[in-house]
Amino acid sequence: MSEQPPSAPQQRPPRQQVELIVPLRTLLLVAAFLAVIGLALISLGSLLSIFVAGILALGLDPVVGALVRRGWKRGPAAVAVLAGLFVVVFLIVVITVGPLWDEVHDFLQEVPQYWEELTNSRAFETFVSSGAQNDVREALKDLAAGLPEAASTLMGIAGGVFGSVLSLVTLTFLALFLLMERPSITDWLFGFAPPPIEARWRPVVEESISAVSSSLIGNVAISFVAGTVAGVSAWAFGLPFPIVLAVITGFLDLIPQVGATVAAVILVAVALTVSPVAAVGMGVIQLIYQQLENYVVYPIVYRRAVELTAFTTIVAVLIASSILGVVGAILAVPFAAVVKIVIREAGRPRRERMAALRSPP
Repeated sequence: MSEQPPSAPQQRPPRQQVELIVPLRTLLLVAAFLAVIGLALISLGSLLSIFVAGILALGLDPVVGALVRRGWKRGPAAVAVLAGLFVVVFLIVVITVGPLWDEVHDFLQEVPQYWEELTNSRAFETFVSSGAQNDVREALKDLAAGLPEAASTLMGIAGGVFGSVLSLVTLTFLALFLLMERPSITDWLFGFAPPPIEARWRPVVEESISAVSSSLIGNVAISFVAGTVAGVSAWAFGLPFPIVLAVITGFLDLIPQVGATVAAVILVAVALTVSPVAAVGMGVIQLIYQQLENYVVYPIVYRRAVELTAFTTIVAVLIASSILGVVGAILAVPFAAVVKIVIREAGRPRRERMAALRSPP
């Protein structure tokens, strides 16, 4: 039996080198994109201020548009609407601070009498005669030593208040300029789009603006009703600070689904300081009003706004509040309404095609 010669080793094909060429334009685009992301992260606070100012401007835009249709110019109409808004806010602050200031003033008037009663008490005389002067002297020394630090803390608080006021002024002017130039900005943006795209999406933009305005104005109207009910019921049950409780309820009611419940808990807790009967009565009134608000007031006020389910509203409030806090919770409903309008229009062609496939031939 003959032996077969060993087979020759198989030669591997030569390795092919793959050359990856990245155009310079692509590198520049990636660098520009990363630079924009970095700039956005650095100036996140400013971007949030611009976003809030834009929402405020969109919310007031239909009111300004109504004045423009009556013959007003865009600039004076925007200034008049913002001035009216600030007057309302100023009146609310004055109404809220007034009762609190009266109570503080009455307390300061009673301080001398409290001090006289304290110094004439037997416990105070025993404390002074027991050799506690040294302890008082040391406490006063420590207090004097801590005054510079307290002064710096107060200066920091004052600086924070000044910064907040400056941010509010900046936000106001941003909203004013956006409100005055909103049609020009919309026309400029649609100038880059083909006519069919503009014809399709311009009504969506106008509908979104109307939804934002209806949501914000409707939310304020519902909060006003809730504050009025809380204030009248607090006055009827003899609760302290009924006006303050009404304003607190109105502000909390601005937060959808959650704020009304928190306000009801506060009202019942304050009513407990008066009597259990007042607490039960306040709880019953709040329970009845919340049912009326959910099933009567909301449909009436939001009849022109985009309807959202309770699940969508709560999810939007949770996400927005985690990003912007209380302001985000207030702006969650209009933002969710805009997202719903955009998604509805974006999916309309596909829904029409699917409906045509399901229809009988």
